[in-house]
Amino acid sequence: MPELSSAPSPSARPERPAPSRRSWHRRAARPVTWWMLALIVVVLVHPWIPQSRWLMVHMVTLGLITTSIMVWGQHFTEALLKPRLGDETRARQVTRIRLLTAGIVVTIAGMLPSWPWLVLLGALMVSAALVWYAIALGLQVKAALAPRFVFTVKAYIAAASLLPLGAVLGSLLAFEAGEPWQGRLLLAHQILNVLGFVGITVTGTLLTLWPTVLRTRIDLPVARRAAHGTTGMLIGVLGAVVGALLGSPMVGVIFLLAYAASFGWVVTTLVRLSIQSARQERTVPLPRFPLLSIAAGVAWFAVAQLGLLTLWWRHAGSPLSSSLLAADVQQLTAPFVAGFLLQVLLGAMSYLLPVTMGGGPRALKGSLGMMSRFATARVVAYNLVVALVVLAGADGTVADGVFSMLTLGTAQIADVGSWTRILLSLLGFVVLVSFLVLMMLAVRASVRLRRESLPTPGIGAPSASTPPASPAAPAPSATPATPATPATPATSASSASSASSKPPASPAESTVNRRALSGVLVGIGSVLGVTALGTSLDRSLGTGVGDDGAGVSPAGSVTPTGETTTIAVSMAEMRFSPDVLEVPAGDSLVIELSNDDEQDVHDLVLASGVSSGRLRPGESTTVDAGVIEHDLDGWCSIAGHRAMGMTLQVVTGERGSEHDHAANMTGADELARIPLDLQSAPGAEHTLYDARLPESSGPEQRLTLEAVDVPAEIAPGLVMDAMTYAGTVVGPVIRSELGARLTVDLVNHGAMGHSLDLHAGQVAPDQAMRTIAPGESLEYAITTDHAGAWPYHCSTMPMSVHVSAGMLGALIVPPAGLAAADREYVLVQSEHYLVPPGAPGAAETLHEGALPVSSAKIAAEQPDATVFNGHATQYLDAPLVAKVGERVRVWVVAGGPSRGVSFHVVGAVFGTVFKEGEYLLAPENENAGGAQVLDLASAQGGFVEMVFEEPGTYTAVNHSMVEMERGARALITVTD
Repeated sequence: MPELSSAPSPSARPERPAPSRRSWHRRAARPVTWWMLALIVVVLVHPWIPQSRWLMVHMVTLGLITTSIMVWGQHFTEALLKPRLGDETRARQVTRIRLLTAGIVVTIAGMLPSWPWLVLLGALMVSAALVWYAIALGLQVKAALAPRFVFTVKAYIAAASLLPLGAVLGSLLAFEAGEPWQGRLLLAHQILNVLGFVGITVTGTLLTLWPTVLRTRIDLPVARRAAHGTTGMLIGVLGAVVGALLGSPMVGVIFLLAYAASFGWVVTTLVRLSIQSARQERTVPLPRFPLLSIAAGVAWFAVAQLGLLTLWWRHAGSPLSSSLLAADVQQLTAPFVAGFLLQVLLGAMSYLLPVTMGGGPRALKGSLGMMSRFATARVVAYNLVVALVVLAGADGTVADGVFSMLTLGTAQIADVGSWTRILLSLLGFVVLVSFLVLMMLAVRASVRLRRESLPTPGIGAPSASTPPASPAAPAPSATPATPATPATPATSASSASSASSKPPASPAESTVNRRALSGVLVGIGSVLGVTALGTSLDRSLGTGVGDDGAGVSPAGSVTPTGETTTIAVSMAEMRFSPDVLEVPAGDSLVIELSNDDEQDVHDLVLASGVSSGRLRPGESTTVDAGVIEHDLDGWCSIAGHRAMGMTLQVVTGERGSEHDHAANMTGADELARIPLDLQSAPGAEHTLYDARLPESSGPEQRLTLEAVDVPAEIAPGLVMDAMTYAGTVVGPVIRSELGARLTVDLVNHGAMGHSLDLHAGQVAPDQAMRTIAPGESLEYAITTDHAGAWPYHCSTMPMSVHVSAGMLGALIVPPAGLAAADREYVLVQSEHYLVPPGAPGAAETLHEGALPVSSAKIAAEQPDATVFNGHATQYLDAPLVAKVGERVRVWVVAGGPSRGVSFHVVGAVFGTVFKEGEYLLAPENENAGGAQVLDLASAQGGFVEMVFEEPGTYTAVNHSMVEMERGARALITVTD
């Protein structure tokens, strides 16, 4: 569908009037307002939203920024190229933006509950909208009537072509590719979207928008030379992406340097334009907020590029550089998003929105003035907040010095805790919300002044006496209806060139300068006041913030003893050793930390904010933890290591030698992840679940299942308040033959009503699956007419809670003619969601020391553990066994309540795959085919067969890596 159409002749139909264009802007930009309002709501309720950080970042980058780029990219293309567009193209432009909005919503809907295929669908919708947008701009370039500034539109097209690739890479992250690919994809995704799509678009726009806001001129040759910088930025992005995907810091740094140099080439021209504008005589001040906000955003973009270069270079030569950088690069979220993206967006909108509303010079002057109310105070306060938040998360003497300088020596990074961060963030949020308030007031002012219709010449639009712009010195317009920025006596090229020095300040200019100084003082004072209040609260309450925002327990007043406790700590195999450090209260703690792991990089972060920095294998360092006044948690901050149990605790009293990882949770957040110790053996009280398939019970079988509540360990040191069949998480394996009669007597010895659903049966659920009260029993009889690996579970509502609590199992019905196997095992995967200690509902447990099931985590789909046959490490401590040459059959059931399984055995190839009643891969098939996974959605089942050709230890896993890292893993020991 072509974007362009030939416009009718003036005699046939007059050109569409300006109000029609303003109407298009209102409809096209409406989603931007929706995203702003939605972002405010999410910021207010984000503690209760899963993946809230991801959501807020993408509401800004996709919702606000990408939508705005499509709206204003079209706007500037028309203003610069003057293509003749037919009326029907407006509807297509709005439809394109609606497609983008729908794609963003679908992406968010898939990401929050971790549905990767829905995330991919949303990414494809976003990509389709951007490809459509790029094609449309390309068609307008071909039909341009004034192609002098075509290089800006070509920059838009190149940048838009990068986002689809970045969106697809981002969607792949939802599939949890595992390291090092997870880190490489994340870094490439960020480079393409932030440096590529947004960075190049913004830079190309500033070549025309910046002189327009400054009301000065940019010569066409100068603009063309500066535009070469966007080409260099494009080359830099592509090369840096290659470096990220290859895991090569050297390649990445070289191309990032090329990107920064190209960006600097463009910025040099923008600075010269600023100087040129400052030398011009003018009677009306420039709109202050657009200038300050855009300039601050550009400065933050340069700082963020420098930070990215430094981080990447710091990890050059490390074998895990990609994954390390992916973790570290998240530190640049605030500079890129809050510092750069939001400020450039709001600065540009504060100028463009009044211009597109139109209404004449007086209305434009009034609305621009309203958008710039308290501009200096707002910009100073906001940028100081961003700087302090960024520095508070950094370490080193330089960060300490800059933080002290910005706070005029009134605070140090060590003083910053959770209260300081909350109050600073709240102040920054208030500044952002003020933009919406002023925007609404600007609209009201514009409407009121248009109604008054007073013909007073103003700024930003030509008066009746204003001469047209000279063709020799064209400048892009902020309004599509004007071919060039008007040349008033104060902004003409002649006056700019003849003014060798700025004239003495007029009374009006002196007033503006006094207001600006007052704004600076107000902005600085507000931030210093908030910082002082926050640090005072942090010191009095003893609260600090770790890398994940977890608070530290309040500390009492402890007098330093003057003594030093020195403890050597080793890091290896996802463990700190020792992991409990006993220190007398008031002693200074010095940790002699060494990384004794042969492969992995580790670090130590204490909840007080002290960090060791990353240590490569064989490296060591000394960590000065300071005076210990209260218990402190510590952990490794490398992605995934903390979740795998790499934690320690500093205690100030006598503690046992065993460390209960679950007890380390701060307990304030009911969705907080409970760390797992996946390196230890099961506890002494745990009984190994027999994974062998039972022998056949013949054509008639009757058995009893007793529902009973027990404390059950699902990972070392992690005990769940379990509801079970027969006392184990995952009930006993039931085997039945084709056509056999199976009768189950359900007896409820639990504390609440329970039921049973045998998936292999064909019965009306009204009676057979009804809930029975404690003390009651139920007979449930079926005929197993269909082969398969079937789950059984409790169907009492809330069903997800009962299944997560352990009420599930497997019913195996072998298919007809199934050949005998030397070994047959059954693995039932289940995921478990527990209330963190101290969170609401944690005390509502039936058994001391156990944690109840969390319905909130179930709803948010944030499991703590995903396990085979009820325990995360039982088959690591006691592996399944086989011999070389034996045919091993493994039956697999995805028990749920919600997750599926991608079953894989590392080092083996499946010669037979049977899923949901049919062979996907028949034994000894004519194609000599082999399979690598058995993919099952929740409640599906099947089996695989393999023959091991070499002795050794093989690992059976859920190849959805995040589930494996939550415990879905088993070893198979193969001997001769």
